[in-house]
Amino acid sequence: MLAPNTEVQEMVIGLGNVGEEEVQSDYGISDELQSCSSTDEEDIRRRPTYVEFNDETDMKDPHFRIGMKFRSFKQFREAVRNYGIKNICVMKLRPNNSKRCKAFCKKGCPFYLLDSPMATDRNTIQIKSGCLKHECTKDHKNRHVSAQWIAHNYLEQFRANPSWKAAGIIQAVRSNQCVDISRLTAWRAKAIATRLLEGDEEDQMKRLYDYRLELLETHPGSTIMFRCIIGMFQAMYVCLSPLRAGFLAGCRRIISLDGCFLKSFYGRQLLAAVGIDANDCIYPIA
Repeated sequence: MLAPNTEVQEMVIGLGNVGEEEVQSDYGISDELQSCSSTDEEDIRRRPTYVEFNDETDMKDPHFRIGMKFRSFKQFREAVRNYGIKNICVMKLRPNNSKRCKAFCKKGCPFYLLDSPMATDRNTIQIKSGCLKHECTKDHKNRHVSAQWIAHNYLEQFRANPSWKAAGIIQAVRSNQCVDISRLTAWRAKAIATRLLEGDEEDQMKRLYDYRLELLETHPGSTIMFRCIIGMFQAMYVCLSPLRAGFLAGCRRIISLDGCFLKSFYGRQLLAAVGIDANDCIYPIA
């Protein structure tokens, strides 16, 4: 009986180790022979490809993978928050800076994601490591469901129903996200949605002079005046030339004053000079 050759055994063991390293690499096992002088096309083909996160298709129901790429840390953080809302769990972000961001479950389960810039492209963020398994219970008081999030995700409902009550908002969030919110959060969400739909009053006030120029360009001969005290807006007078000409041409020579209170942030009153046309209907003049 021949004695085993130790050199042959060492060679076999060495080859076995090489095979194990190839399984753990990004390239996997390939049966093709690679030449020493490989072309750029072969390098591109052998380079691993990673999934890129898409806001339009992935943001409402995020599914993370190791190696997934993001446009920025902001996009990654938003995806983590939406993931927590969808899976009814509270996520924490720590550390959270310009070099790396780690997301993990609040209740201490193994789930975590470690995100940092890619070595080849510092503007692209990539999930470098993580554990995608949850071992915690659902958390029905989720701080990720904030007033800002509700306003943006239920914006069309607020548009269709401007008088949506707080009780209805609470019930909608409880049914869709399985999360309980307070009445204060519901009222804040409605206020934010109203501001998004109607615009910010302060920004609108800054554009009054642009509005005046637009009216004078489209309605020549109109009278538009402002009253300001030390640069602060006090009042505005508008009389469009077509309305003035229509009153003089076909309305009774009676002018009345109508008014209402403005239920806006600044309040005040809106006064209108009105007449009566040939059909006994109110005709606005100024």
